[in-house]
Amino acid sequence: MVVYRALATLLFVMSLVQVGLGAGYVDGDWESMNMHTINARVLVALALLTLLSGTWLRWQGGPVRAVIVNAVLLLAMIAQMVLGMERVVAVHVTLGVIIFAAVVVMVMRAWTADVPARARGEAS
Repeated sequence: MVVYRALATLLFVMSLVQVGLGAGYVDGDWESMNMHTINARVLVALALLTLLSGTWLRWQGGPVRAVIVNAVLLLAMIAQMVLGMERVVAVHVTLGVIIFAAVVVMVMRAWTADVPARARGEAS
């Protein structure tokens, strides 16, 4: 659970950075666009690690949503990258807002969820 919470929190922080970098580009800072592109790759890697951690957590008796939500987030982030590369800006920005909201909810649930009994070392 500690790893899942740490990855979820890092995903949230880097998502917030991504929002700022996107805003910097819209404001005319070309370097923000380059950093936005690099950070997108970091976000996809973090989403994959969070999914793997959520899968491990589920295997330990945690909630199934730790897998489902993170799988959907990973797919949405990959779609988001494709939309950004193809310059489909209206959909890219809209999906970005939805992804950020989902990450906020996911990290809140990660921090309020009970630690599964197997992960605490208790017999099932």
